[in-house]
Amino acid sequence: MGKALQIKEKIIEATIKLLQQSSGNIENITIRGIAETVGVGTGLINYHFGSKEKLIEVCVQRIIGNVISVFNPRLHENLNETDKLKEVACQVMDFLISNPEISKISILGDMITPMIMDNTMRTVMGFCKVFISDGQDTKLLVYAFTLILQGAFLRKDITGESLGFDFNQKQDRDKFIQFVVYRIFGGDRL
Repeated sequence: MGKALQIKEKIIEATIKLLQQSSGNIENITIRGIAETVGVGTGLINYHFGSKEKLIEVCVQRIIGNVISVFNPRLHENLNETDKLKEVACQVMDFLISNPEISKISILGDMITPMIMDNTMRTVMGFCKVFISDGQDTKLLVYAFTLILQGAFLRKDITGESLGFDFNQKQDRDKFIQFVVYRIFGGDRL
């Protein structure tokens, strides 16, 4: 790895640590603070990333990508596919709600700069794993379902007022997810 790539990687690693220490509160993170942590000038950070926002997005995408790659949902063995999806989706939504700033940056980053295997598509592929058949129809439905969850999360603060679901309350989140899962994928608990 070249020296420029090593420095870029150190900047990313330092920023990830600062993000974790600040619980995702990006207002508490400055380019100057990152530069001091790494031992480089602020101009070098701007050269590699262009802005604090772009650097934060790169770091958040890496954090979320790592979370997705190690995510191992807790599932009861005797659940059917639809109930497994509901359980996995509830755990994913719990993560989003527990990590709102990082989750928002990741979702919006994927929407603004979509890629073939961005975090949204990796989430879709993870949801598809609960199905025995993962044909094109299943993938399309899971994709639509994932976008619904992302939209509901991004609009969580007004969802209570407009739809009667308070996403800050686990019971309401789970009820919303159950409703959507059973409407899209079928189920005997409509």
